[in-house]
Amino acid sequence: MSVPQDQLEATQVALVVHIALTQAEPGCLSFEVWPSAENPLIFHVKEAFIDGEAFADHQARAGASPWGQLTQGFAREYQTSGLDLSASADETFMHQALQLADHASEAGEVPVGAVLVRDGQVMGQGFNQPISGLDPTAHAEIIALRQAAQLHNNYRLPGSTLYVTIEPCLMCVGALIHARVARVVFGALEPKAGAVLSHPCLESYPSNHRFAVTPGVLGEICGQRMSRFFAARR
Repeated sequence: MSVPQDQLEATQVALVVHIALTQAEPGCLSFEVWPSAENPLIFHVKEAFIDGEAFADHQARAGASPWGQLTQGFAREYQTSGLDLSASADETFMHQALQLADHASEAGEVPVGAVLVRDGQVMGQGFNQPISGLDPTAHAEIIALRQAAQLHNNYRLPGSTLYVTIEPCLMCVGALIHARVARVVFGALEPKAGAVLSHPCLESYPSNHRFAVTPGVLGEICGQRMSRFFAARR
């Protein structure tokens, strides 16, 4: 995007709001804007959305916003890729978990969301709510497991996959083992309390069940949710 010299200051101010609103859109996977090193009047934009519908929703909102009105006459050059490709199943369900994490954040809870899936169908879902629920065990993973167990009338949930935005803690790992969850997919590592890869203390635990692990799915985006939440509370 090429910015006229007399509009540079207004564009820089409006860009702060535009980036924040776009990153908060439910269908936004990532959104970055940075000035060219060679020409400060040229801005590069890199964006990714979960699907074409989400991208169209973004275009409609942005076009009608003050940002859209300010920049509608600016010269643009587009390079697109992947618009016809569907997100992987892991990314799709992690995106749902991210939406749940946003619900937690809106409620003042640490933004973690979880979705439990079997055979492509959601069995249970949840987001962090220990504060509002006055329940130290009300982590996103536990709530998703409880919902699925009650729905399927079984405390064992074999063949299921849990998608969670942040690496599970020791309590949640124990619950996943007891529920016989087959696979855990998480976004960002939790260096302090993560009990899957960060502190794999269950490696020597004499359990009769182990689950497969897929880390880092939409990890950067999941980590950004946490960073923004704690930065706002400082």
